[in-house]
Amino acid sequence: MFQLAPSKPLSYLYLFTLLLFASCHENENTPDVNDNSLLFKSFVFEKSNNPELEEDIVFTIQDDVVNGEIRSYNYNLIPTFTSNAVAVQINGKEQTSGKNTVDFRESVIYKLQSASGSIKEYKININWDTQLAQVKIKTSSGASITSKEDYLEGSVSFEGQSKYDDLTSTGKFKGRGNTTWGLPKKPYKIKLDSKEEVFGLKPEKDWVLLANYLDGTHLLNAVAMKIGQLLDMPFTNTMIPVEVTINEEYLGLYMLTEQVEVKTNRVDVDDAGILLNLDTNYDEEWQFKSKGFALPVTLKYPEPEDVTGFTVVKDQFESLEEVIASEDFPNTDYLDYIDANSIANYIIVYMLTDNQEINHPKSTYIHKASTGKFTMGPIWDFDWAFGYEGTQEHFSRYNTPIFWSSPAKGTQFFSKFLKDPKIKALMKENWTNFQANNFNELLDYIDEYAFIIQGAKNRDYQVWNRNGADVKTLKNWLDNRATYMTGFINNL
Repeated sequence: MFQLAPSKPLSYLYLFTLLLFASCHENENTPDVNDNSLLFKSFVFEKSNNPELEEDIVFTIQDDVVNGEIRSYNYNLIPTFTSNAVAVQINGKEQTSGKNTVDFRESVIYKLQSASGSIKEYKININWDTQLAQVKIKTSSGASITSKEDYLEGSVSFEGQSKYDDLTSTGKFKGRGNTTWGLPKKPYKIKLDSKEEVFGLKPEKDWVLLANYLDGTHLLNAVAMKIGQLLDMPFTNTMIPVEVTINEEYLGLYMLTEQVEVKTNRVDVDDAGILLNLDTNYDEEWQFKSKGFALPVTLKYPEPEDVTGFTVVKDQFESLEEVIASEDFPNTDYLDYIDANSIANYIIVYMLTDNQEINHPKSTYIHKASTGKFTMGPIWDFDWAFGYEGTQEHFSRYNTPIFWSSPAKGTQFFSKFLKDPKIKALMKENWTNFQANNFNELLDYIDEYAFIIQGAKNRDYQVWNRNGADVKTLKNWLDNRATYMTGFINNL
């Protein structure tokens, strides 16, 4: 005989009793998720822990928000705080007052926890002061700078905004650039009366302000220079983002950088060294069309006293060119004349940034110490890179070969290096190393630079009404370009 199951009323009563017991037990042990007795009592960025600060920055605390104001380039900081919590965390990671460095560019939530396990969250709210280092020029006459040939005298103040030392100096100023001088937002050259250290860069007289009118990201020249630095290319410039005012007129966001010139703190090739520029803007006194490839070569240094001195330099370059143009290339010992690693890295920079001006060529520098080989560089001028050439739109394409199929003079010269197994092997080695050890650092640099200039970029837009692709587009383009390059280089 089958045993009868318990009646339904008894079953429901039993189940209800179990649930009630469990609920009471859970309520006894579940901590308060917003315990108002937990308090941040103070929150400070102390100069002693953050030497880049000018003074302590004390935050105010209201309800569950911690408010403060700091400059945008001071974002990796060590906070000092007091609290009645037994544990303080960010994203599950324990935080110790005066010890942990925190990146405050993104929203930061501190979680305070009591001994019983109850918690309270505090949001750090920062009002970013986005003012960059300032370059303020005043011409003595009050006249505008309208010429690339004629300097105007005046004074200039470099205001470091606590990141750099301030400097006030006298000097003279003029326009600069070729294509860029014809654009609405002008680039300028500064020649100080004496050698000065400007914004942490080594002391010299000559400085450049790049306008970046075509570049809506205000990043591209800086990104190219960073690639050169990561590849340890000698004499690569540093780009300092600044805001420029001339005669009380605000002109927006610029890059301050070194003049490309032979000096101890610039292209240091000694007094008997050489600096050449291959450039189709063929408009200077000491220049020649080379014998082998008809390259437009301008002698930037030295400035010869007569034709004899000029001919000495011309003969040296054409001796290099002759062994590259030879039908026996690469079996011509041409690497006795030019540094192989500089060739590989130079092509990598131009390929990664898709700077097709190497084909013309334009702004293509080559230097040589008196007792050394020719060396490619320093790199310069990436306004028309990143897919711009031929499209007038940055990031329009990422899979374009760096060298043209047409017989352009620069193409004939530089593409010939890819016929040498030694150069191809160096390119593979250097590119593989860059991808593994430097590419992510480059992307981090882009994020950092973009964050620092955001406020100034918005102010620049108010003046020039020029905008462009965002940082995400640039980084995606570089990712795609790097993938394309890997395939290209591996198939050389």
